[in-house]
Amino acid sequence: MRRVLPAREHGPSAIENQPANDAADAFGQRRPERGRIARAWLWVACWVGVIWVLGGDEFSLAETSRTIYPWLEWLIGDVDPGTRFKIFLAIRKSAHFVEYAILAILTFRAALLAASRNHLATAGWVALFLVATLATADEARQALSNTRSGSPYDVAIDVLGGALSIVGLIVITRRMHTAPESSA
Repeated sequence: MRRVLPAREHGPSAIENQPANDAADAFGQRRPERGRIARAWLWVACWVGVIWVLGGDEFSLAETSRTIYPWLEWLIGDVDPGTRFKIFLAIRKSAHFVEYAILAILTFRAALLAASRNHLATAGWVALFLVATLATADEARQALSNTRSGSPYDVAIDVLGGALSIVGLIVITRRMHTAPESSA
C-alpha cells in the first residue's frame, strides 16, 4: 500500500514506497511485510524437506560410501581401510552439524522477522526447538529403517550445530545493533 504525502511536497518524494504500517521494533527498523515473512518460513520448510530426504534410505552409510570413497581415494590416495572409514564418518557427522546449523539460521531469521528484531531470545528458542524436534524425529525414523540406524549421538550433533549457530547469530546481531561510543 502506498501512502501519499501532503500536497505541499511535489516530485518523486511525494509518494513514499514504504508500507503504511509504521510499526517499528526496538532498533527503530520497520517490521517486514507479510510476504517477506512467508518467504522466510518457506525457506525453512524447504530446508526441512532437504534434511528429511537426506535422512532417508537413499543416503544410508552404504549408499553414500559409493560416492564418497572414490573421492577420498582421489584426494588422499591409498590409505588403510580403517583410516578411510574414519574420514568417511567424520564427513558424514560434519554433514549433520552443518545441515542443522543451516536449519537454525533459517529458522532464527524467519522467527525474528515474524516477531521483531528485539526478540532475539525468542527467535533463538524457536529455532532450537525446531532443530531438536526435527533431529529427534529424523533419528527415530532412521531407527525404524532397515538400512539406517537412529542414534542419540546424531541428535546431539544436530542440536549442537543448531545451538552454536544460534549463539553466533545472537552475538553478531547484538554487536551490529550496539551503537559505538562517540568521543566528541
